[in-house]
Amino acid sequence: LSLLVLGPLVRAAFAFIDEQAPLWAPPRAMVVSAERHLLLRVERLGEDIERLTTSQLSAALRASYGALFGDAGLGCVSGLAARHYCAPAGFALVRVPRRHAAQARAAATAVQFIRKRPVRLSVIHMAGSQRTARRALVRRLEQQLAALAPPRPRAALGLCKGAAVRPP
Repeated sequence: LSLLVLGPLVRAAFAFIDEQAPLWAPPRAMVVSAERHLLLRVERLGEDIERLTTSQLSAALRASYGALFGDAGLGCVSGLAARHYCAPAGFALVRVPRRHAAQARAAATAVQFIRKRPVRLSVIHMAGSQRTARRALVRRLEQQLAALAPPRPRAALGLCKGAAVRPP
């Protein structure tokens, strides 16, 4: 068979293969999620016995967002939600749409009261996934624990009389 006969057949076969789902696709770039996760530090400024919930935190964030950016801004950020809140540690994890993450940071820092109780919210970390936000929280808590730990005695460091000096 000549190339003149096989040429159109080969082209038709490749056209059919191109229309089908590819068996192998080149690797894609890193997946960009549509959400950001803000790790917030929640400081209660007054003596407060009432327990704060995630729904109260979400409502306060939405109210602050509406006050700063109006009804149109509030309509754009329907995905704003407090996912977790740990009262003893004073940390909260908030999910926001990626396009509105900077505005949500501003709204979080503008919150002054939650249910008429004075609070201060500060953004500690912004992450692309819930997993990385939790890792940042663990690092932060480890740093706080290390700061609270008593200093090691000199003998434990090997600096007592007659001992060789070695790095900690």
